[in-house]
Amino acid sequence: MYESFYGLTAKPFQLSPDPEFFFGSRGHRRAMAYLEYGLHQAEGFIVVTGEVGAGKTTLVQQLLRRLPVNNVVPVQVVTTQ
Repeated sequence: MYESFYGLTAKPFQLSPDPEFFFGSRGHRRAMAYLEYGLHQAEGFIVVTGEVGAGKTTLVQQLLRRLPVNNVVPVQVVTTQ
């Protein structure tokens, strides 16, 4: 419906987050910088929290796409509780 109106070739607002549609807002760029810094420090866990729909999952998926696959073993724990 809105795809044709805006000339989109895919649906960016699905229930499952898609890192292809990551928008690096100022807040998301800042969060990404914190995540990357935390990874480079290699001192423990990194926890991402925020409101529903804030982009946490998309942010983490985007981060995982940027990581060298041979240097990091990522684990993503997702819970609704």
